[in-house]
Amino acid sequence: MKRQVRRGVFETNSSSTHSLTMCLKSDYDKWTKGEVLLFKGSDWCYDDSNKPQKNHFYTKEECINFLKSSKYPPSDDMNWDDERSVIEYFRENEFYDGEYTNDELEWFEDEFTTPSGEAVVAFGEYGYEG
Repeated sequence: MKRQVRRGVFETNSSSTHSLTMCLKSDYDKWTKGEVLLFKGSDWCYDDSNKPQKNHFYTKEECINFLKSSKYPPSDDMNWDDERSVIEYFRENEFYDGEYTNDELEWFEDEFTTPSGEAVVAFGEYGYEG
């Protein structure tokens, strides 16, 4: 059997799901308050000049800008004033607010302070999905 080692890559042979995001506590607090959304998707449908980065936070206005300029923009009759519809549309396009949960996965969150005094939060999901 051939063995391949890839440096700097987390791999598992299980069918489980693992997600880890780390950020400053100030950014995490904005996310849990609904001030920003976390992009967890793929950037394949966005133009190179305007694409979101995975595991980065964006304001609602930035998310709308990304979505409107994607290869599959929202329909012209999208009601951007209907908060519930907008959040649902964001989630469909993998922009998540701090209230999003996947009922099939476990959630973890841990806070720590770096040697330089920065408060950091590590959070994510794990478990078997499907």
